[in-house]
Amino acid sequence: MGTLALDIETASPFAEPDGANDTEYYEWLSVALAYVDDGPAGVRAGGDEPETAVLFRRGGWDDDHTADLFERLFEWCEARDVDRTLTYNGAWFDLTHLGNWAASETLPGAPGRLADCLGRHVDVAPAAADRYAEELWEEQVVLPDWKAYQLAGIDNPRVWYDDYDFDEGYREGLGIDESFVKGEHVGRVLGERYVAGVVAGIEETRTHRELERLLYDYSVSDVTDLFDLYRELGGDELDADYHYPIEAGGGSTRPSR
Repeated sequence: MGTLALDIETASPFAEPDGANDTEYYEWLSVALAYVDDGPAGVRAGGDEPETAVLFRRGGWDDDHTADLFERLFEWCEARDVDRTLTYNGAWFDLTHLGNWAASETLPGAPGRLADCLGRHVDVAPAAADRYAEELWEEQVVLPDWKAYQLAGIDNPRVWYDDYDFDEGYREGLGIDESFVKGEHVGRVLGERYVAGVVAGIEETRTHRELERLLYDYSVSDVTDLFDLYRELGGDELDADYHYPIEAGGGSTRPSR
């Protein structure tokens, strides 16, 4: 048996979501995966490094490439003994959209395969919100993941643009002011730029390779430390209270609490 950590990246090339979580505003860019075998003492108790992968979209925004991403996700997960899947706020975002995309695709059996290959879903975000409730702002439901890591004493390093071989002014030309990567950068501009490069056939250019490397590093950073946060917040003691079932029929996942 083993545990999977999962996080998706999306883009909004056709309409700005403006805070909405409706799947119609989002397109699937990539999925980051990290897997560890569960030892007798629990998830990553021995400090074993997880096996990681980031699966990127291989073409434009048409449904065939979404179906291809699903097939590669299923093959990756089905090749491992996944008993539990961890997400951070996945009940609200990642698995809601994955479920809706799976239900709308022509890929036979996608909703059921999604539910089967991910096992028992545990969302770590509400557990962190309960542990650090005094840190929540008014009307805030969950903490940003970086804040949860900080409070738990887990080093989750940022990904800095200057560590990549982009031309001078690349970041500023994209309208990005911050010097480190944020999720909103991926959703607003980096995801679209990546897919445009794939469609244009410029994958072998330095800029596109560096963009993929940056997106890979950022995506992996979202999943590799999630095992430690899960353990810090209680490990398998979270499995009952923070289990959010994956609905085989697609659509949103709902809390079982």
